[in-house]
Amino acid sequence: MTKIENDAIETNNEVRNHYAAVDLGSNSFHMAIAKHDGQSFQIIGKIKEKVQLASGLDENDYLSEEAIKRGLDCLELFAERLKGIPNQQIKIVATYTLRKAKNAQDFIKKAESILSSPIEILPGTEEARLIYNGVSHNHPDINRALVIDIGGGSTEIILGQKFEHQQLDSLSLGCVTYKRYFADQLLNEENFQQAILNASLEISPTEHRYKAIHWQHCIGSSGSIEAVYKVVQGFGFQDTHLKKKHLYFLKSKLIEIGHIDNIKLEGLSSSRVNTFAMGLAILIALFEELNIEEMYISNASLREGILLELADELKGFDNRDLTVASLINRFNIDDKFGIEVKSTAQTIFDQVSDLWGIYDPHYKNLLDWSCLLHEVGLSISYNKLRYHSSHIIQYADMPGFSLQTQETLAAIVLAQHKKIYLENFKNKYEPYMDILAITQILRMSILFNIKRDNINISDLVFVAEKNNELFIKIPKAWSDSHQLIIFELEKEQKYWAYHNLKLSWLIT
Repeated sequence: MTKIENDAIETNNEVRNHYAAVDLGSNSFHMAIAKHDGQSFQIIGKIKEKVQLASGLDENDYLSEEAIKRGLDCLELFAERLKGIPNQQIKIVATYTLRKAKNAQDFIKKAESILSSPIEILPGTEEARLIYNGVSHNHPDINRALVIDIGGGSTEIILGQKFEHQQLDSLSLGCVTYKRYFADQLLNEENFQQAILNASLEISPTEHRYKAIHWQHCIGSSGSIEAVYKVVQGFGFQDTHLKKKHLYFLKSKLIEIGHIDNIKLEGLSSSRVNTFAMGLAILIALFEELNIEEMYISNASLREGILLELADELKGFDNRDLTVASLINRFNIDDKFGIEVKSTAQTIFDQVSDLWGIYDPHYKNLLDWSCLLHEVGLSISYNKLRYHSSHIIQYADMPGFSLQTQETLAAIVLAQHKKIYLENFKNKYEPYMDILAITQILRMSILFNIKRDNINISDLVFVAEKNNELFIKIPKAWSDSHQLIIFELEKEQKYWAYHNLKLSWLIT
């Protein structure tokens, strides 16, 4: 083997030990590359590109073609660095702008094609949770802390104790979206006051949860806050943290400068100039509303939180299973029945998943969670159970779950009984027929457990056929003992037929 070949193999093996966290933010796209030693991650590279995706949102919340192109061009560069890293060691998330954009799917599909990896759109509270996860593990000596992150489209506020978050909020305050208060590019008292006042109005409903009496240390985590701190240092202040006096000093200096185009401050990168005043205004509002006297700066944030999630997944731990267990407990679900439905679903899944093309672990997770949570709406009412369950799953805070997964789960659970609502499976991030297949298995599993008596279906044979058709071989002795289920199958057959889906069986 030549030296060049040997070097290539060593390089490839090295890359396979790498992990990547990618954050598609409203202002910038970030990528962190790390090595894992079995215990912790060591960051070995970071890439940041200013994209300002949020500036491409129009008044109807549609992302412009120009903004989409800026984002995709950036991801072409990221894709080069991701080459060779195993897909399961890459986690890519999107935040505020892609949460808000009505045409987010147009961007996501093209981006996933470029990156060859799925992209998760994070709910605001999930973004906040991951930020706290990253910051708290980077500051293990901090006991009770308030963590704040000002992004391009949203601001996350988190209260936590050691490594556990206790309160999470994601507000529509961002250094890109707040450019509207400086639309004339003028840095004057009037523009600052408008920006600060409107930020204060956004923060005010949450302030009772985050007043200074609830925490010992305040930590700022974001490019916007770090930029303010660096500029403060550039003016010669020796403090190791930000104080209110620093913020008002910077505000007065910016007013002296008078125009955004004239900003030239030591410590401020050129990529931050256009959003610096907006970030400062939001930070002033936060200090005032939450009675913050001083704020320490953390260099950890969302990316580090994502890497910690990857570390947990390496150990076989899935935070989403804890979330499901928490919902079961909170809404007093009959977990024994959920487990029985899940067991029945496993039997059917094992026999049909290959032909229906749903053998990917993601689909098995969707099936398991839908089985366990399909009755979560019972806490509201048995009437319209499927509607209540679907609504809770779609809108509840579910740590670990992306918006796409919550929407898909909600669509599946809505179709657990009676009408199938095929239209809800369209325009989702998973293929239409795959979501339908999971729904069909869920429906059959609930049907077979109609008597809630831990039924045994091991003698039945489920045969998957094309176009999501299903054929069942049923022993006569089993049929004779379960006439109620045969009766329910006949009703279910009509629901399937209404949607041109074939369900049939043979009693032998």
